[in-house]
Amino acid sequence: MNIIQIVGYKNSGKTTLAAQFIDLLSRKGLRVASLKHHGHGGVPLGIKDTDSEKHKRAGALVSGVEGDGVLQLSQQAWNMEQIIAIYELLQTDVLVVEGYKNYPFPKIVLINREMDLDLLDKVKNIKAIISTLPLVKSRYPYPVFNQSEISRLWELF
Repeated sequence: MNIIQIVGYKNSGKTTLAAQFIDLLSRKGLRVASLKHHGHGGVPLGIKDTDSEKHKRAGALVSGVEGDGVLQLSQQAWNMEQIIAIYELLQTDVLVVEGYKNYPFPKIVLINREMDLDLLDKVKNIKAIISTLPLVKSRYPYPVFNQSEISRLWELF
């Protein structure tokens, strides 16, 4: 399974790019899955005060609830290796990860403001930059794309 991360600061367009990239890869015939980091702190909505959460608090290692074809799993503490193992069981070709800046997977970095450029020094394994700024491409050791060139990302993977 290939993994690609999309990272950027808050409101940088990560979700929009992830959706576009997922659509692009899916149209190429790949089995694509996504994982979004809930970077705002706390438990994501949909878990708190549910029966399955009561099961977890009672001691269940993993608690799940299914309804209308949607499966939601809750565990005491997920680590990235456990999450990836679940996606691999689903025979995923590509996992698009939104966020989780500190993990070492190949990254697409979104840059929208001059002050965002510091992110390039904070993350590892950058494969491309997508920027709304007119960046000088020769300054960077990886491809630099503007928003209208998103379809060219396929070439990198």
